[in-house]
Amino acid sequence: MKQFKGFLLPNEPTCIAACTAAEARLWRSESRFGEWTSLDRLENEDAKASDRDLVSDRPGRSFDSFGSGRHAMAPRESAQDTELKRFAREVAGRLDKAVADGTVDRVVLICDPRFLGHLRPALSAKTGHAVILEVPKNPAGVDRKQLQAGFT
Repeated sequence: MKQFKGFLLPNEPTCIAACTAAEARLWRSESRFGEWTSLDRLENEDAKASDRDLVSDRPGRSFDSFGSGRHAMAPRESAQDTELKRFAREVAGRLDKAVADGTVDRVVLICDPRFLGHLRPALSAKTGHAVILEVPKNPAGVDRKQLQAGFT
């Protein structure tokens, strides 16, 4: 993964979160060039499931507003989006807990852009203010050492 435009981690407890729709890896850094220790790893088992696998029923039916026809009602959002929002709330809850209990003071988010869009509104106000960098890149297949090298 490329450098983060010369961004240096702060010399205070910082959480680095690398997230996709399928997985969230969280590390804690004590100092700018210090080692990262693992905080948590969350997995979303349903990330690769299709809408058909996530929903057991066919969509409901409704009468046309004019005439005697009927049609299937489309859901407001797909089952995958619903699952993605649920996982984003789970990750946000873990980040909120780490900030609230003083485990970390700052947060760096390296997230798939689509997931980042669901994660931002799920964060508490306090955690939102603790975010010092957002990198909208997919970190899938990038290990801790490669991420860490991007900050030096």
